[in-house]
Amino acid sequence: MRVVDLLNRGDVPVARGQGNPLVRDPVRATSFHGKDGLGDSNLPRSKIHPAEKNAIDTISNELAISKRRDLTIICTGPLTNIAALLTSFPESTKMIKELVIMGGAYGVTEYDVGNVTPVAEFNIYADPEAAKIVFESEVQLRAVGLDVTMNPKNQLTLKDYADIKKSKGRVSAFAAKILSKNIGKHRIFALHDPMTVATRIKPSLFEYASYKVQVETRGEITGGMTIADRREGKPEGKTPGKKILICNNVDSRSFKQLFLDRLIGS
Repeated sequence: MRVVDLLNRGDVPVARGQGNPLVRDPVRATSFHGKDGLGDSNLPRSKIHPAEKNAIDTISNELAISKRRDLTIICTGPLTNIAALLTSFPESTKMIKELVIMGGAYGVTEYDVGNVTPVAEFNIYADPEAAKIVFESEVQLRAVGLDVTMNPKNQLTLKDYADIKKSKGRVSAFAAKILSKNIGKHRIFALHDPMTVATRIKPSLFEYASYKVQVETRGEITGGMTIADRREGKPEGKTPGKKILICNNVDSRSFKQLFLDRLIGS
């Protein structure tokens, strides 16, 4: 709600989602996102109020209003709310055009190493049971994982940070505060969520490959791992997993330019 205020977009509803994973204890990323969830940027308290309906009811209501299969849902966090939606309203699987998911590490590029464990990306790791429900649903899935977001060519550099910091806009000043918490440690900053949103703004910048994917929920060491079946000679018979589109290449220069133009230009 604070971000919506900053952007003067009070017309965008903000609905309260699930507070915890489906069956596990919550995993927080406060060391990265800060105590306020916004990089300790200290935005003023919002003047708006959350939507009267919770996230599940808000999404189902939007789907009902549409009546056509033309709504895409972009998921930039753990998939708890989406799994709850698909479980509570099974008919929603036929009403969603596509789910675009920021999450997973699939082994389709050299940058597929997990960021919470050696094999698991945070959003899937935080609620693998929810991810399993979503990945096994009938909804068409498109995934943007660490395979592309961790490519250094797709990340902000210290020079990019300097350009953002010297920009005069309110939004870029907010972004600079977020970046200041982390970019100094690693001298680079991954744009996981912006890249996922950009796939719908400028689809021509992205390439995909189709693989069957399974989500590991029981592994002692591999919990939250997204396993893409990349074998060329698969054994006879039905192989497990549902085919999803996994992003495996990005026009890095154009993507970063798009991001910086939107951020600094705003």
